[in-house]
Amino acid sequence: MVMNDRETGTIWQHTTGEALHGALKSRRLEVLPGWETTWGELLAVYPQAKYVVEPASFTGLMPKAVLQRALRITHIAKLDGLSPLDKRLDAHEMVIGVVLNGEAKAYPLTALRSLGVLHDPVGGEMLEIRYIPLGDSIAIQKAGEAVVPYERQWWLGWSEFHPRSAIYGIGES
Repeated sequence: MVMNDRETGTIWQHTTGEALHGALKSRRLEVLPGWETTWGELLAVYPQAKYVVEPASFTGLMPKAVLQRALRITHIAKLDGLSPLDKRLDAHEMVIGVVLNGEAKAYPLTALRSLGVLHDPVGGEMLEIRYIPLGDSIAIQKAGEAVVPYERQWWLGWSEFHPRSAIYGIGES
């Protein structure tokens, strides 16, 4: 996936944050930490939170029937990218990916769901990874305070941009 910056005409790669084309080519976006949550949880922490609704005139990027077909196909497609398909996990296994101090590690979401809370080192930092059933979400902290940015995506996508990624529970003693 790529994103088009309408203000500068720059095209950004969403996973790496790299500007691929345009006025800001070769620059990188800063990754900001955040968390997945429900609207109720967000309001409990930030009572003044607001939300955005697409205008009624927005018709989407493609006709609904085309989008629905594309989504069905996406769940079975396994096309090679720049790197050969990494078969350590199923291509459509959902993972939580973390990069710290140049080290990448993927955590299968199924493992996090069963563990609830996990303490694990990445890039010399001890992480606390917490699965939150409400909202099927994840919270990651280091040193008990700093929120750590992460990506939630299929193994197919994560391994494409992080081909040397470690995987929690695979190859670890």
